Amino acid sequence: MKMFRPKPKKKIFKLLTPVKEFLRDQPGAVKQELNGLIWKLEEDGYLNMPHAEKIEGENMFAIRVIQTGNVRIFYVYGLNNVIYGIHGYVKKTEQIPDSELKQARMVLKRLIQGGYIK
Repeated sequence: MKMFRPKPKKKIFKLLTPVKEFLRDQPGAVKQELNGLIWKLEEDGYLNMPHAEKIEGENMFAIRVIQTGNVRIFYVYGLNNVIYGIHGYVKKTEQIPDSELKQARMVLKRLIQGGYIK
């Protein structure tokens, strides 16, 4: 009998505390969809549209939870195969609000200063 062995993950995804707190208020279906996308991101090392998008002009990406809600989770690639989920918000407009980008940039800056990201 052949045993099933999951293929090893290429990356490890870590949600920062503010993102975990944001997700506590989201419906279960949103969390379930997000967990599936995170699993794929860890396994493959990347996500393509429509599941993720590169933030133009930034060294950031956004997971797009679109089937069960309209949630975005900004993420960045760090050292030692770690991907950090740095900021989440509910998308209500066509463009990313400046306030959401500003918050994500502040977290990114702290990760760079802490030596977690080049």
